[in-house]
Amino acid sequence: MSNPDRCEICPLIEYGACSRQGNVYQITCIVCDMEVRYQGETDRPLHHRIKEHLRAARNPPAYPNNSLGQHYAKQHPNVPPKVKIKILDSKRSTVKRKMSEAICIHKQKPQLNDKSELDSIVRYIAQ
Repeated sequence: MSNPDRCEICPLIEYGACSRQGNVYQITCIVCDMEVRYQGETDRPLHHRIKEHLRAARNPPAYPNNSLGQHYAKQHPNVPPKVKIKILDSKRSTVKRKMSEAICIHKQKPQLNDKSELDSIVRYIAQ
């Protein structure tokens, strides 16, 4: 499909999907032979969050807490990010979305997520 707005994210997923809100998503580093993955969630349009991850991958020192940025700093210094994006789930409710993210992380064990993210999700849900 064409990309009339020249969106940087649409070619990574599907045209128009980047404007959807309330998503649980997966980013896969395709520079790696093993396809290293990160899973997250956002209430904002997906392209806003994915652009943040890509900025972090391009400039890791400016984003010390971004998992994808730190992956690129350690594994692919000075290499432009090459990723695939997949929407795993969509939920408007913050609690349901965070629960879905936690379940996806628990089941799929993406390499770039760490236990602190699951703890953060549990704390949020328990509020």
